[in-house]
Amino acid sequence: MFFLYPWFSSNYLKVKDIGIVDVLVAPFRVVPRFTELTFEEICDLFSCAQTIGKVIEREYHATSLTIAIQDGPEAGQTVPHCHVHLIPRKAGDYANNDDIYNDIDKSSKIDNEERQPRSLEEMTKEAEFLRQFFNNS
Repeated sequence: MFFLYPWFSSNYLKVKDIGIVDVLVAPFRVVPRFTELTFEEICDLFSCAQTIGKVIEREYHATSLTIAIQDGPEAGQTVPHCHVHLIPRKAGDYANNDDIYNDIDKSSKIDNEERQPRSLEEMTKEAEFLRQFFNNS
């Protein structure tokens, strides 16, 4: 479900998110590693991440964001397409703050059965909610 239309990057909501919302931002061009992105793609990727981050932090009443890239298999990457996770955070949402990285790792696995997939209707509603905050002309 897309809600912001930049030049070089796409954004979508995870089917099995780990928190309030887990937005992924990825370049349109499929490359497995961050180091393979062009300068323009990097600028667009992080500009998009910043723009979306401001909105989801405000609209989900968060006080911080976890911004993460799992760059390569040894870093926990399970899908060979570079992407950035944006997860709004609140005080006390994890007893141990760094436990979120375990959840990111678990949720990235395609066959993870611990999290129930959200319905297309749920994701459409959320994307429509977020889309209203962006100028997509």
